[in-house]
Amino acid sequence: MMEWLGERFAPGPLFGWACVAFAVVIGLLWVRFRARTLPPAVRFTSVSPLLGVRRTWAARARWLPLALRSLAMAALIVALARPQSGGEYRSTSEGIAVQMVLDISGSMKEADFVVDGKVVRRIDAVKRVFKDFLLGTGSLRGREGDLVGMTTFAMFADTVCPLTIDHGSLADLVDETDIPGWVRGVQVREDMEASYTAMGDAIALAADDLRRAGEQAVAGVPGAEAAKSRVMILLTDGADNPAPLQGVKAPSPVEAAKVAATLGIRIYTIGAQGDPSLSRRGLFAMVGFDPAAEQTLKAVAATTGGKYFRAADTDSLVTIYDEIDKLERRRTGERSFQDNVQASKFAMMAALALLLGEVLLVNTRLRRIP
Repeated sequence: MMEWLGERFAPGPLFGWACVAFAVVIGLLWVRFRARTLPPAVRFTSVSPLLGVRRTWAARARWLPLALRSLAMAALIVALARPQSGGEYRSTSEGIAVQMVLDISGSMKEADFVVDGKVVRRIDAVKRVFKDFLLGTGSLRGREGDLVGMTTFAMFADTVCPLTIDHGSLADLVDETDIPGWVRGVQVREDMEASYTAMGDAIALAADDLRRAGEQAVAGVPGAEAAKSRVMILLTDGADNPAPLQGVKAPSPVEAAKVAATLGIRIYTIGAQGDPSLSRRGLFAMVGFDPAAEQTLKAVAATTGGKYFRAADTDSLVTIYDEIDKLERRRTGERSFQDNVQASKFAMMAALALLLGEVLLVNTRLRRIP
């Protein structure tokens, strides 16, 4: 019995026994109290004329409202104990761990991409396509079943969202992400952090997140497994430019990529610069992608067995993500989840039905006066 309670009630066997004891004690106290209470009565000189009258079903069912209320109380106690139904849900969908590493340095403010017929900043175009890649909007299929996270970098690298299967929340965080000193597309101040690009730090931080491969995201879920395939998508518009901090030597992107390679992480790199003629700087805008930066991105991808892409407009950015989407589809195995919700819901619905039955009876056929 103790073992059964331990398996069926989420807080453990002691809580299950406490619920049973509580229900029994309340029932006994109610019966004892009711036995001491004299029911209301009307005195007659003689009831002999009524001895031949047969009892109706309503008179025979006077105990029914009390029974319904008692059962409803018992059902509510069971629901509060959070019973485990013992059922399992098995998912065989494909899934991998993907960490998006996004450059949010000051150069990402350049408006040289077009989205829905409007000229937008590089960062806005990248965020739009990344959300399509994540949620399956537009022409992209989405990453249902994948663990996806996001790391940003400018002067410092930061994990904006750890690996998660809650893609809706991640999409909200993507919307809130902006260049240091900018809020929702509007520059509110000059921020020194936007002057640097700590690409090596970002790769190292994202590699550490992928090393855990979703262990935090699936913690506490019986049978869940960490993703066996780990991917990093690094997008930047320029070269590595770490801040000159005293006593701190930032790792180079290639050095960080070598660490990622030892962990079995594949890195896809994207160099994103749009049409310079669209920028407000016009002829003074930088034409073409920095060859040194491009060589670095190619080396990072090659070190981990990934691939380098060049995004010159929004369409090419969508094509790149679509190609990565097709390349990275892996089956991570079967995940099993204990169902601990349905049984509790059933108990609550049963309690509601019993209480409604009692209210209906005591206010209609079984109504008593007084």
